[in-house]
Amino acid sequence: MRGAVQESLRWLPLLFWVTGIHAQTCVVLSHPVLGSSGTAKFDLSLRSVPGGRPAALQWAFQYSSSNIAALTVDDGPALAPAGKTTFCAGNSDSFNCLAVGLNANTIGDGIIAKVTATLAPGVDSANLMIKFAMGASPEGYLVSVIAISGAAAYASCRPPPHRGGAVGK
Repeated sequence: MRGAVQESLRWLPLLFWVTGIHAQTCVVLSHPVLGSSGTAKFDLSLRSVPGGRPAALQWAFQYSSSNIAALTVDDGPALAPAGKTTFCAGNSDSFNCLAVGLNANTIGDGIIAKVTATLAPGVDSANLMIKFAMGASPEGYLVSVIAISGAAAYASCRPPPHRGGAVGK
């Protein structure tokens, strides 16, 4: 009997790791909705584990400035109930964003940002990648966040092999 208990305990860490694969806080960049004026619109959504909702988030978009002429990020509807807003700044190929507020309210699941990419003249497609996502708890502790792309990935919050959203006309 003692050997069986020891054998069970040996596999316990693996069990926690496997069951924890689906229990992750994620930010998910949707597939683009293409506009007639050379723009592509994306939604950036948050999906949190129970008890793991962040009070603040940060992430970065990376892209080629030769393909994307401009990037704008507006607050998504999930930020207003938490009293948060999005602040972004960037350069020609990276755009860093924070979703923060002057309170300790947590951000609920849903669309946290509305992203519009304007393609450069003469460009038919481009890549927009989300990277470097992380969050903070109401107490200021790190909340691990995975950044992924695609609506299908939203269900499992497992990172797919490719972490970018293709933009094209």
